Amino acid sequence: MVHEVGAQEKITYGRNDRFHGGPVGGGHFWIDDGGAPVAKIGGPKEWRPRPMIDVRQGDTFSVGGQVWRVTEIIGADTPDAYLLATRVS
Repeated sequence: MVHEVGAQEKITYGRNDRFHGGPVGGGHFWIDDGGAPVAKIGGPKEWRPRPMIDVRQGDTFSVGGQVWRVTEIIGADTPDAYLLATRVS
């Protein structure tokens, strides 16, 4: 799916097939030693040889030519953890 700039997507454990050029999925969420939430997300073939990346609030990632910013990571230390990403370009 092609998203407009400003669109928001939720990434939880498992796959999200709504990203153009995706899928993207959450593999692990945790709180780092400094108290900040972190997510390890897996992405499409274009991310290889590193198919999973660690992201924090404010980080950006690209999927299918669309750039997304991690706007928030919710409940990183719970089984219901997810992150919100907003398309920025």
